[in-house]
Amino acid sequence: MSLPVIYTPITVLQAPWDGFYRGVCGHFKMDFMRCASRVGYSRAQYECKKELEDFRECFWQQKQFERTRIMEKERKRQGREYITPLGKDIPEKGY
Repeated sequence: MSLPVIYTPITVLQAPWDGFYRGVCGHFKMDFMRCASRVGYSRAQYECKKELEDFRECFWQQKQFERTRIMEKERKRQGREYITPLGKDIPEKGY
């Protein structure tokens, strides 16, 4: 991941060149880039740790998968069945 030397409006215009700026995690990447451009490349991993962790969680969703695994394990431990899906709200429209 390359960091901008300074954060300017041109940085925002060049953001779509990197694929990570598209989609739901783009704003997390921009937050990290803003922070990293203030402190520099060598200190960015330490001083912008929260922003980098937010971006990584959005991109990889490790905490979400871990929560799902824990809930699945607890459901199996209690011997519960899966709940039945709710019925359709508007049958004529198909959803």
